[in-house]
This record gives sequence, C-alpha cells and structure tokens, in this order.
Amino acid sequence: MERPHLKLPPWAKSLSARLLVLTVGFVMLAEIFVFAPSVARYRVDWLKAHLDSGYLAALALEATPDQMIPDDLEKELLSNAGIEAVILRRDDRKLLLQRDDMPAKVDYDVDLTHSSILMAVYEGLSTLTQSDDRMLRVMGMPSMAPDFEIEILVHEHGLAKDMRDFGWRVMGLSLMISFFTAGLVYFALNRLLVRPMRTLTSDMIRFRENPQDSGSVIVPDNRDDEIGIARHELANMQHDLQAMLNQRRRLAALGTAATKISHDLRNALATSMLMTEKLAQSADQEVRAVVPRLLSSMERAVYISEQTLSFAREAPPALDIARFTLIELIEEVRDQVLLQNGDDSLLGPDAPNTAREPCKAKIHIDLPIELMVEADYDQLFRAFSNLIRNPLDAGATEVTIRASSGNGAEPSSVPAGLAEILIIDNGPGLPEKAIKNLFVPFAATGRKGGTGLGLAIARELILAHKGDLRLSATGPDGAVFCVTLPVMA
Repeated sequence: MERPHLKLPPWAKSLSARLLVLTVGFVMLAEIFVFAPSVARYRVDWLKAHLDSGYLAALALEATPDQMIPDDLEKELLSNAGIEAVILRRDDRKLLLQRDDMPAKVDYDVDLTHSSILMAVYEGLSTLTQSDDRMLRVMGMPSMAPDFEIEILVHEHGLAKDMRDFGWRVMGLSLMISFFTAGLVYFALNRLLVRPMRTLTSDMIRFRENPQDSGSVIVPDNRDDEIGIARHELANMQHDLQAMLNQRRRLAALGTAATKISHDLRNALATSMLMTEKLAQSADQEVRAVVPRLLSSMERAVYISEQTLSFAREAPPALDIARFTLIELIEEVRDQVLLQNGDDSLLGPDAPNTAREPCKAKIHIDLPIELMVEADYDQLFRAFSNLIRNPLDAGATEVTIRASSGNGAEPSSVPAGLAEILIIDNGPGLPEKAIKNLFVPFAATGRKGGTGLGLAIARELILAHKGDLRLSATGPDGAVFCVTLPVMA
C-alpha cells in the first residue's frame, strides 16, 4: 500500500508560529523575575521619599523657638508630605507632629534599617495584593540626616495605588521588550534554522515524489554548520539511493529477461550436453580429450544461469523445514564439489576412465556428529556449496569446515542455541574491492569471470534460516567465513 505524500503544514501549525509563541512566552517569563524586584524597589524608594518629607516637616517644627506651630500649619505640612504623623528622635529629645489629636492605630511595622531583598519582594507583592487600607509605621533614617532615626505613619492605599501604576508601566514596557526581543529572535532563528529546515523538508518531499529524477536531488550549499552538513549527507544519501534504485531496476529487468529465456536456454544446454556425451564415445582421441572441458563449461553455464534466476526472485525463498545433522549435508556438498573439480574416485572402481586432469582440491570436515539443525536441506546445500566452491574457483587447494572453538581470531563465545561454522581456505584472500562490496550482487567477486552472486545468495539463504554470514578474516594466506545457524539442543 502506497503511503500518502506529506505536505508542509500551514503557518499556524509550523515551527515558525511555535517559535514565535515560545519566544514571547519565555521572554515574559524572564520579565516576571524582573517585575517583582522592580516593584519591591519602587516600594522602598516611595517609603524613603516619605521619610525625607517627614524629616523636612519635623525640621519646620524644630525651627520654632518654643517648638510649637499652629495646628493648621502642622496639618498642612503633614498633608503636603502625604503622611499622618512624624516622630523625630534626636539625642534625648523627641519631636512629634500628627494631624489628629488622637494617635492613629498602627496595622503594620516597616523597618527600613533592616531590610533584605527577599523581604522587600515579599512585602512589595503583599502591598500589591492588599485590599484593606492599612496604617503603616515606617522606621528608618532620612537620606539628608542618616544619623537620626525617624518614624512616620502613612496610609498604605496611596502606596498601593502608586505601585500598581508603576507595575502597569513596567508590564507595558515588558510587553514591548518581549515582542521586540521575540521578533528579533524569531527572525534570526527563522532565517538560520526554520527556513533552511522548511527548504530541506520541501526537497525531501520532492525527492520522495520522484526519487529517480536526478533533478530532485538536494543541491548542497556553502553552509558549514549542522544544517549544511545535513544537506551534504542527505544529498550523498539520495545519490546512493538513486544508484541503488537504478541497480534494482536493472536487476528486475534482468530477472524478467532471464525468466523468459530460462526454459529455452536449459533445453539448449541439455541437448548440447547429451550430444557432448556422445562425443565421448568417438574413436578420435583428440575429440575425447576435449569432451570433459566442454562438459565442465556447460555445467558452469547452467550453474551461472541458475544463480542468476534464483537471485532475481523478489520474494525470500520458501523453506521446506526438515531435521538432519549438519555433517551429512556438508559431506554431500563436499562430494559434489570434488566431483565437479575432477575427483572421479568418488564414482567408484567401475567409473569410466576419462581424460580429465586429476583433482588437486582437498576438503576437510571437522564437525561434531551430534550437531543437529532444523532447516531446508536444499537451501542450506546451495549456501554451503557456494561458500566451498568459491575459494576453490579462486585458486585455493584446501578448504576446512569446522565448528568454532573460540581460539585466536575466531569468536570467543557462542550464544546458546546457535552454532558457528567456519569455512577456512588457503587461497589468495579477498581483494579490497571485493571486501567493500562483499554481499552486493554483481559487485563482490574475487576471481575473473565470477558473477558476484555466490556470497549474496548464500547470505540470503542463511538469513532466511535466522542465521548470519560474515567474513571473519582474510589475507594472503586465505580467508575465513563464519556461518551462524540455530541448532537443536
């Protein structure tokens, strides 16, 4: 089922809108931590200013000869200062000014001589949220005479009103700063991050709509940051993907073509092999001498054709599971490979004497007899046949198949329920090009005339059995392949 193609979201749901909202929110959150100390500082300054006004009113009283002034003048001085009463302590004297004859009731004491930041913030927020008009007694030292202690009585509602007005001004300024800062951050990040990301996303959507179009590949720019590196890597990935798609398309075409010609090709080869066997009975010794090589070439053509057809399948191979010992399968593979390499001794004493060259290949098997597997016999036969035949075709003379013992370069531990089988040869090893494309069809071949399908098919068949195939070691003294297979306890 084809998945729907996605499109870029509208602006309201885009990263740009979220970035703008988050920036404004974060700046406003930061302004809260500025707002509270600012309001607290305004409250302290307001109270100190009224302390200075009370001190000036007290000086007017002290300037009179008998330290007595008319009531009207006293009330006017206190009214202009915005306070209810003033107490000035100087040495052993105390001067008192108040509006009314009855002293006002004090609701809360404020000592400005012993004030901390946290206490100022707490009291400032308390004044802002206070609904009652409390009478405050403020104690401190005026800035004009820091050696004298003065007390004033003042209504809190005036302070609260001025603080709220100041708070609204701070809030408005904070909003202006927030939107201005958010705008700068938004446009900067939008240009540096969001717009390149939207462009990158658009390029990815365009590539997905037509991955085989070379014009849809991302064109990297000159940026050297993370987005620039991402564009470069994505462009490389798209080039690799296009190459892979082209290869898959060629493989699909190859499989279709090979399927159409397989029947006629096999019939033609079968007829040719029958006629060639007739030539073996010719009286001409030279004709009989070339028959084995001709048969071997035909067998090789059939083998390559079958490999190509097998790999052209799109679906994984269907498995016909059976229970058998691994050693019996490997022994049968060994016999077939040796026969194909000219070991006629396996045919018995009655075998006809042919002119083929003697077999130089040796295959050693060192596997436990009790090693039991549940697998598709024919599929594993093909996989191990490829793994054993490949090194012999590449020039090896000895191949050893044995279970891993965890020595040397071999794996040190085998998980429970698995067995590791090593295929060791004394060939020339794998070239660097073959190692880089080890299991890539038509690419990883270590010999002239090879198709590069042997290892790819072997690994596909072993993976179908929930196993694995890997190259364990290679060098001028040979190569070691490791096959991991589930086994029965």
